[in-house]
Amino acid sequence: MKTEEESSRKAEKTLKLITKLLAKAANTPFPAEAQAFQEHAERLMVRYGIEQATIDAEAGKSGRPQEPMVEERVEFGGQYKVGQARGFTSVALAFNTVRVLQANTPSKKLLYLIGAESDVAQVLRLFDSLRLQLAAAMQAWWPTYPYKDFLSAQEKTLERRQFQLGFLTTVAGRIGAIYSAEVTNGEPGNELVLASRRDRADQHVNDLYPQLRAARRQSMSMGSRNAHSAGSYAGTRASVNAEMSASVRGSLKA
Repeated sequence: MKTEEESSRKAEKTLKLITKLLAKAANTPFPAEAQAFQEHAERLMVRYGIEQATIDAEAGKSGRPQEPMVEERVEFGGQYKVGQARGFTSVALAFNTVRVLQANTPSKKLLYLIGAESDVAQVLRLFDSLRLQLAAAMQAWWPTYPYKDFLSAQEKTLERRQFQLGFLTTVAGRIGAIYSAEVTNGEPGNELVLASRRDRADQHVNDLYPQLRAARRQSMSMGSRNAHSAGSYAGTRASVNAEMSASVRGSLKA
């Protein structure tokens, strides 16, 4: 069984590799490489989160201080803010141990990410990478979209919004599937430590907002299925296969 110091060293090494992978995914001009870097980063992020939850649970059992709970705000503005807020909420919730609250201002959509400090930091790190990848995917898709010349200005906005939503929900679905696999096929205690982590996040939400009530689900004007499918396909390319090419593996050593 690993000591706490060994677990911490492993987690630190994993975190450095995640940061490196996400940076490469956001900056490579080659979609296949971006996909490879991203998917590998996602798998490591899930495993890192489980490792941190395990360390935290052991600390709680032994009476030592546990990782602090935090709240971080993320803002979305512009004409695509509604779809982006919904898509990025799906990504954050896919992490299993992070809670998300939403708020509105006249010009912005606000997300409040609540959870253990390292979990929230992971989500923010992924958000930064996905924003860059989403912008690049949109830039590649829209000029070749065959229906755009037949659309009104409002319809064009809805199509681009739907593309973004498809992109982000596809990433969220992939992360959720990785968590399910780690719970089903990983260490026997994974679900217990994740449940404990979720409970702590829920309690922190209650402590911060004791009068909070569940909001009614709001409707959102939708674009076409074609745009959503295109975004979903781009989302599948926003990450790597588990088997990385020799060139990708070599670049990680640089």
